[in-house]
Formats: sequence, structure tokens, C-alpha cells
Amino acid sequence: MIYLPEIWIFIISAGILLALISVIWKKRYLYSGHAFLILLCLALLWTVSFTLEITAQTLPLKVLMVKFQFIAIAFLPLAWLNIVLDYLGYIRSKTQWLTLMIIPIITNTILWFFPRPNWFWGEVIFTGDSIPFATIDYHYGFWFYFVHAPYSYIIMLVSISLLIRRFFRIHAVYRPQVAMMIAAITIPSMTDLFYVLGYSPIPYINFTTAVFSLSCLIIVWALYRHNFLDLLPMARDAVIENMDDGVIVLDLKKRILDINPAGTKITGITCQCVGRLLSEVCPGVINHTIEEISSGKNKKNKVDITMKDTNEVCVFEFRFSYIKNQLGQVKGSIVTLRDCTEEFNLFKRIQKQAIIDSLTETFNRKHILELGQKELNRIKRNPETQISIIMIDLDKFKNINDMYGHAVGDQVLKDFAETCKKSIRPYDIFGRLGGDEFAIILPNTSSKDAVAAAKRIIKNIDQMRIPTLNEENIAITISLGVVSSQEVPIINLDFDEFLNIADQLMYKAKKREAHQGSSFSSG
Repeated sequence: MIYLPEIWIFIISAGILLALISVIWKKRYLYSGHAFLILLCLALLWTVSFTLEITAQTLPLKVLMVKFQFIAIAFLPLAWLNIVLDYLGYIRSKTQWLTLMIIPIITNTILWFFPRPNWFWGEVIFTGDSIPFATIDYHYGFWFYFVHAPYSYIIMLVSISLLIRRFFRIHAVYRPQVAMMIAAITIPSMTDLFYVLGYSPIPYINFTTAVFSLSCLIIVWALYRHNFLDLLPMARDAVIENMDDGVIVLDLKKRILDINPAGTKITGITCQCVGRLLSEVCPGVINHTIEEISSGKNKKNKVDITMKDTNEVCVFEFRFSYIKNQLGQVKGSIVTLRDCTEEFNLFKRIQKQAIIDSLTETFNRKHILELGQKELNRIKRNPETQISIIMIDLDKFKNINDMYGHAVGDQVLKDFAETCKKSIRPYDIFGRLGGDEFAIILPNTSSKDAVAAAKRIIKNIDQMRIPTLNEENIAITISLGVVSSQEVPIINLDFDEFLNIADQLMYKAKKREAHQGSSFSSG
């Protein structure tokens, strides 16, 4: 071995690679970090063995160093491909990798175990000492030129092509990163290609090893400055970009780091807002909800949002979770906005079906009894207030069904219910108890006001006409029973008993005024 000042470029390159290995060693538990370590170790092996080759003075030692170099040279394209596929989020099997490794394995088998001349190279000779380095011509054979070299360049070309293809499809935020990845692979590939074609600043000296450190520095800058090997951006592109849920990534200061297309559609926040505070670009209900949920002040995480493109009001569920590094330190947060409009509407329909009579769109018997008991309990706690009930029954409703059919009967019930709704106050409680029986609960209503309400209902019902299929217009009459807590002691009554009193009064009115039009009885 001899010392030559010209080898400093390779020594510096080896030093850089060693430094990078020490840095990336902390990421070795990640698959992406593991893949990068393989690349760095192969690059270091090539650089060190090449440095030893050009400083060695004996032919056997130079040949030995060349054999070590080709361990790295043969497998480096696959190491590049491994990083690219990992970066892009592609899944590959062991069988696929073993298949790709067949040619590099055969190359090294020929190099190490077959005597020269062989398929890979012929006799090696010194090229002379006209330059500071004692260089050698290896007389490569057909395996090198027609198998090994084409295979290596094809693998590198595939890696570059995959990155270029993704460059035009990836989120704009990550395009500079992809461009740097392309540059990192292209620089050593082109340097090696020029060497193989005979273009090198110093004949027989391959400077690819020297530029490898530059490429690896570019990769580290492109990937690790944002911890992108912890959160693979290309996996993000494949999954998050196509999610129906909106996704917003925030840092600790609530600055927007990323947002997917669904998130942009929901919130109106565009990728141009990346780097700005969420409160600056989205100061309304969305920011307020995120602030409350993240601080734990509010457990309610469903928000109505008007979609700009359709003006449709949709319900979105906000989910907030922290992003932590491998040490458990919080580095940011992810907000997911899930469209739960259908689910919310379905819940409302089920909820409505549980309390609403489907035919008349009024409260059903169960809900009337529940609300009535609550009102009665309130009156018991506040004796100075009053409550009244009106029970209503449609006279001779069975005759209508028998004469005109159930379709007309249903229409009578619907029109009756609609007329009653218009005759009472918005906060009065109106519902169908069953068949043609209805009840109205009148909170804070005296007996006198309840009687006035009953008369108003009778007047409006008497004016009502329902058309039939044979173009007849039929009129109906009703019987009402009116009872008030002002007249009946309720302290020991439950609502069923209170309602039964109104029911008895209703039947009293029905018997007293049979066939003589609508009437009511109060007590």
C-alpha cells in the first residue's frame, strides 16, 4: 500500500458514509431505516475496497479488492430499488427479492469461484504508471457487458421511472422531496455509466464511489429532515389521498402540515395553506371544534358543515389523535373528519319512528304518556302552575272506513291531525293514542284557556272537508273531553289517571251530543 494525496476524495466519501451510518443506525428498527442502512453499508464497502485497490501495489491484492467491490456493485441497484419501493409504499415478498437477486449472486459466484478467464472477466494487466495510480485493465467479458451491466442499469432505470411516475401524481407538498430522490439515484448511475463507456476524468478510475456520499446526503436531507421515513409520505399518497374522510395534519403549534383532497373539499383549506396556523385559514366552527376537542373541553364532536359545491348541510364527526415519535413524544396531531350524514339521518329516522306516529306525523301513545308524566311531575313541583288535557275522538270514524275505504279513512286522520296542529300553540303536545283517539297536553294552561282551545279546534274541524274518490266531500265531527289541574287534585295522580279523567269527559260529550255535531265536556 502507498499513500497518494489524490485518494482524499475517496477517504472523505468513506468518512461521510460512516457518519451517515451512525446517524441512521438509530432508525434501524424501522424497515425504511433498515433498507437505507443496507445501501450505506454497500456504498461504504465499495468506497473502501476501491480505495484499497488503487493504493495497492500488487496484482493479487488489487484483484481481491475488486472482488469485494463487486459484492457492493452487484447488489447496490437492488438496494436502491428497495429504498424506492419502501418509499412508495409497495409491498414485496421474499420470493420476489430472491428472484431479483439471482443475477447478482451468479455474478459474485463467477468472480469468487471460477478461475480467470471466465464469463465475467479475462486476464488482468497493469495499464502502466503514467498516472499517480497503478491502474489495471480487467478485460471484462460477455457476462459483464450483456448480463450484469444491463441488469443493473435496468434496475436503476425502474427505480427512477417509478419516482418520476409518482412525481406527477403525488401531493404538491412532496414533489421537491421526490425530485431530490430522483437526483440522488441519477447522479451515481450516470457517473457509473460514463465510466463504463470510457469517460472518466482519470482513466480506469470510477468516481461513482466518491459521488455516492453526495447521493446519500441528498437522501438523508430529503427524507429525514421531516422524519418522513417514520411516516412514509408515499404510503400516505396511496392511502390518505384516496380516503373519503378528510384528514388534516397539524404540528404542536396547530400549523397545517398536510391536508388531503377530501379535507380540502370539506373545509375549503387548500394545500397552499400548508405551514399556516389553522386559526388563520379556518377561523370558524371547524377550528373552534378542533380546539375544544383537543383541549378536552367538549366531548361533542359532530358538526354541521355546509358543502360549498352543493350547499348541502352534512354532518361530520371530528376525531382527534396525537402523532408520537418512537420515544412517545408528541410531535403533532391528526384531525379526521368523517361524513356521518347518512348515519345521523338514519339515527334521526329511527328516533323519530320511536316517538312519532307514521300516519299522522304526531307523537305516538308511548311518547305522549312520557311527556305527559314529565309535565305532571313539573306541576307537582310547582303547584302555582297549571296543566290541561284535551282528549279527542272522531265521531263514527268506523262508518267512514266502511263506506269510503281505509285510504279515505287514513286521509281523514291526516287532515284532522294537520288541522289540530294549526289550532294549538307550537309548544303544546299533540299525539295519537291509537285508532281515532288523540290527546293534546296544554302546559301552563288554565281551564278557561283549555275550553277556548277546544272551541277553536271544533270550529276549524267543522270547516274541514275531505274529498273522496267519487268526488264527494265529507265532513267530520269530533267529541272532546277537557280537564285541568285547576279543577282536579293531581297530587296523588299519575298521568294515566289524569288522562283517564279527560277520556271519561270525552265519552260523556259523545253520548250527550250523539249525532248532533262536534261537542265537548269539561270538568
